[in-house]
Amino acid sequence: MKYALALVNIKGLGVKTFSYLIPDEMKDKIQIGQAILVPFGRQGLINAFCVGFSDYLPEEIRAKKINKILDENPLFSIEYLKLLEWVANYYCTDLVTVLNAAIPMKLIEKAAKTEQAVEFVTFDGAGKRQIQVLEVLKETGKCPLIVFEKMAKTTRTTVKKLEALGCLRLTNEDIYRNPLDILRISEREPLFELSGDQQKVYEGIKKKIFDPSPNRINKEMLLHGVTASGKTEVYFKLIDDTIKSGKNILFLAPEIALASQLTKRLAKKFGTEDVAIWHSSISEGERYDVWQKLYRNEIKILAGARSAVFAPLKNIGLIIIDEEHEGAYKQTNPAPRYDARIVARKLAEFHDCSLILGSATPDISSYYRAVNTGNLFELKKRYNDAKVPPVTVINMQEHGRAAYRSIISKPLQSAIVETVSRGQQVILLINRRGFSTFTQCQACGHVIECPNCAIPMIWHAKDKVLKCHYCNHIEPFPDTCPECYSDALKTSGTGTQKIEMLIKELYPDYRIERVDSDVMVRKGEHIRLLERFQKGDIDILVGTQMIAKGLDNPNVTLVGVISADASFNLPDFRASERGFQLLTQVAGRAGRGEFAGNVFFQTYNPDFYALESAKSQNYNEFYNTEIVAREEFDYPPFSQIIRLILSCENNFRAEKSAQEIALRLCTMIEKYGIGERLEVLGPTPCVIERINSMYRFQILIKNKLGEKGHNFISSFLNKINMPKDIKLSIDVDPLDIL
Repeated sequence: MKYALALVNIKGLGVKTFSYLIPDEMKDKIQIGQAILVPFGRQGLINAFCVGFSDYLPEEIRAKKINKILDENPLFSIEYLKLLEWVANYYCTDLVTVLNAAIPMKLIEKAAKTEQAVEFVTFDGAGKRQIQVLEVLKETGKCPLIVFEKMAKTTRTTVKKLEALGCLRLTNEDIYRNPLDILRISEREPLFELSGDQQKVYEGIKKKIFDPSPNRINKEMLLHGVTASGKTEVYFKLIDDTIKSGKNILFLAPEIALASQLTKRLAKKFGTEDVAIWHSSISEGERYDVWQKLYRNEIKILAGARSAVFAPLKNIGLIIIDEEHEGAYKQTNPAPRYDARIVARKLAEFHDCSLILGSATPDISSYYRAVNTGNLFELKKRYNDAKVPPVTVINMQEHGRAAYRSIISKPLQSAIVETVSRGQQVILLINRRGFSTFTQCQACGHVIECPNCAIPMIWHAKDKVLKCHYCNHIEPFPDTCPECYSDALKTSGTGTQKIEMLIKELYPDYRIERVDSDVMVRKGEHIRLLERFQKGDIDILVGTQMIAKGLDNPNVTLVGVISADASFNLPDFRASERGFQLLTQVAGRAGRGEFAGNVFFQTYNPDFYALESAKSQNYNEFYNTEIVAREEFDYPPFSQIIRLILSCENNFRAEKSAQEIALRLCTMIEKYGIGERLEVLGPTPCVIERINSMYRFQILIKNKLGEKGHNFISSFLNKINMPKDIKLSIDVDPLDIL
């Protein structure tokens, strides 16, 4: 091999590679997947990846030499590269963008951390006291220098003298930075014995996983189990079987807090040596060390949040995605706007392994797919036949006036007191951060909006500032209205901070904590807080949807939802599904132990069908209603949605560009006679018309042609060259249409 194909780290060049001459001293060292340093025009030396080799170049091309191999250890294989190419094609972006998301460039810059270690050589030439020190080392074997000095009660000076005598040897050793150290695992736990229902489901899934038939298809399965039915114990048995078969497991959870809890349980069952965690909050050093162990096939179970789907886990035999309905599996910004569930489906195909999706409230499309492929497995009862907690719907049209500050109803107040007085715990959900949702002038009606975005600013009482949750703009609370200069400004609406304050006013002697993304800023903070809640050190936990899933605390017997209507009121076809899922999931946190649970939904619309289904915890009732509406309007699973957003600082330019693209697309669709199967909607202003000072227009495409339709649209989009002042964002299978 004479030339290396290098993928340069410059956006806009897509999947194009450049050929570089391999210096003689690198020919025996360079490998696919290595990070390299190459000269690139006026930009000088830049980072790149080696993605292939060639012996010939066209005569007119003069290749420059590779400057340096940045890391001798490859960061990916050719098979891994093929997966990333598929992701780039599916999500209509370039490979460089995907590569940067999958392999953070800081991994290339890395520092493989080392420390000094010491090992025994001989007693020859040592004095009496020195022999005593050496005996400790001989018995211990090679160990870190700092550890040895403490064990032998010696000094660095003595060690240096013994090194000079040749009695011991100092070396530099790589350290594996294990992010699991924070979990403090003391001893292993055995797998639990499955109930009859669990055993039946386990055997059914196991049979499909290990089906030896060469023509086996439909390897994606859905485990639909009500909250507290014991899905995780079924997963653990399947993991054990997979490890015994010589294969590895990828286990995804939707958020970092849940991934950390999950990893702790896995480490207790299978040992910290075989388990690793992967998410954005582990340090770059830890991430690099885990990456290397994965690439060397030294990890059997990888747990993590959505980005873990890109980790280089080898020899995969099973992929599990828990709480698969969660929107957190979808990357919304920046590109690539991938969905870890869809990428995992392709990953399972590459490894010829099974994919298990698990949820108490499955995504409508996942449930539809499982029903129609015969791959649905269900756990309809809670483990040990524990009772599903009854739900009390509180109509705030009747109870609002008597409620504390018109927010916390009398029945919910009474239930809180009764629960805490019994030594049990409470969860209160309000799915909005901050103190209040908007600030309005009572004199002229003006609402204070973010200067960059067409949305109200959120009042954060603790920090005493107004914040925009879209662009993070912050400003102090004004003394007067910016429109009429009146001092009649009033904050309205409710967020987690306000509920926390009101609960502390009502119950000053109770131990109350708040969980939301504003609190979870310190590394490991979510673990520490949830551990305190688990131990019973917190009476009432107030939070956003972060507390609606994954918490398995048997002492929680009361769940209160402050505003059950909030999720239903969004202008999105998934609003009813999202609201039903959230209410069902949070209700499932109550009564998971020996004590019965109670749930309260506060609402102004008690007869809404999705709320009724959530009250009765009846997924099938909700699904049967929702799937009819989806089919009538050709929404997923009966079509694929592709969303195009055109944005510009000039409103007219943004709208005009959107109209031009929509017209060109409609003309092409009409030319090929596929208008009935590819529907173009818009352009229309986005629900949030302006974000970060950019005006936004959207085009929605309903693709009912499947892969052919997707490829048609991808081909069209790849040929579009946008003016510099116009930004085109492509969102395949969007999470929302706001």
